[in-house]
Amino acid sequence: MYPGATHTRFSHSLGVMHISGVFLRQILEPYLDDGVSRQDFLHYFFLLRLWGLTHDVGHGPFCHSFDDGVLEDFGMNHEYMSARIVKEDPEIGAIIERELSDFDVTPEVLSECLGKSREEWVTDRNIGETEHTETAFFQILKGFYSTDIIDYLLRDNLYTGAGYGNFDWQRLLLSSHLIENEIALDRKAKDTLDAFLLSRLFSFNTIYYHRWSRAVDHLVRKFLDRSKERINFREYLEDLGKYSELDEHSIFQLKELRGLPEAQMLLQRKIPYRRIGETVIGMPNSLSFLSENDISRSLLEKLGKKIPVDAYFVDTPNLSLNPMVGEADVSLVDYSTSPPITTREPIRRTSWGEIPHSVWTIRLYLDVRYNKHRQEVKRAFDAVFEGAGQRTHY
Repeated sequence: MYPGATHTRFSHSLGVMHISGVFLRQILEPYLDDGVSRQDFLHYFFLLRLWGLTHDVGHGPFCHSFDDGVLEDFGMNHEYMSARIVKEDPEIGAIIERELSDFDVTPEVLSECLGKSREEWVTDRNIGETEHTETAFFQILKGFYSTDIIDYLLRDNLYTGAGYGNFDWQRLLLSSHLIENEIALDRKAKDTLDAFLLSRLFSFNTIYYHRWSRAVDHLVRKFLDRSKERINFREYLEDLGKYSELDEHSIFQLKELRGLPEAQMLLQRKIPYRRIGETVIGMPNSLSFLSENDISRSLLEKLGKKIPVDAYFVDTPNLSLNPMVGEADVSLVDYSTSPPITTREPIRRTSWGEIPHSVWTIRLYLDVRYNKHRQEVKRAFDAVFEGAGQRTHY
């Protein structure tokens, strides 16, 4: 029996910590005592493992829904909050100082590592006395096959029983090499990277974008929107002590929110929405498709005011087939030649063909209280995509 799709941030963070250490050892051990001192090696080893352990401490209740529904209003995200917490929390700081000061790992260094943008990871700082720079570490943390993605794919497929987590993650890591300012994959392991991309695609479609999961996400978002009318989240963001105590359990205990119908539905697991229409569209390029607002406006034009706008909603989760935002090519190194040749190839060019740029799963949901309008709403939804040359299915 699978344990109910268990996914805690703590167990995930332990996994990311472990895989980060494995990855770091693979790319740096060849340089140990030959450009990278043992002290430098231990500094990076503990720093990246600690990044894995703390990369999600800034998540609020309902994880990414809280990012989108609350933190985004203040120009923040959970990565920013993670960086603040490890830098400002006195207990965390004391532990790091006590255990890792001998390896030049400080709360400030860890915070910088957690909060860097892609552009800020481009650096001239060399790794020890090698010709390589610390820019390469970005690919361990947030690259095409980052340690974060590897862990949640393995973990969530195991706990849900979905079965798409059987890619060879160890071969991916053991076939990775430090080449100048980046990490290159041995060309012989390209099929393993393709399998990883397929695992990610099917996992999102089957687990993270499951129709019930998205219905719950919509209810959570409504709950958070209503919550912002009753409590001031800025107070929690300014007081890290209060923020750290804010989780799925404690937010339901706030007296200002107990009476919200969305809170009661979430606590009682009563999700009122049912999917009544769906279409999947593969986009060959980076052009955006219709947004949720665009489709909702089209539905409103067709349905008018005779059906309340809160009776239905459109969900448009879309997945870029490229896991690394801002990069389109992966570096491959061919060791069958002398000297080895490194080339860059589009990540979407696989051994079994070129995959689309992104996949859009567009769904229409109806509140069960308005089930008598089901066919009318469904016909309007179908008409939107027939006009766009798309066929809908359910």
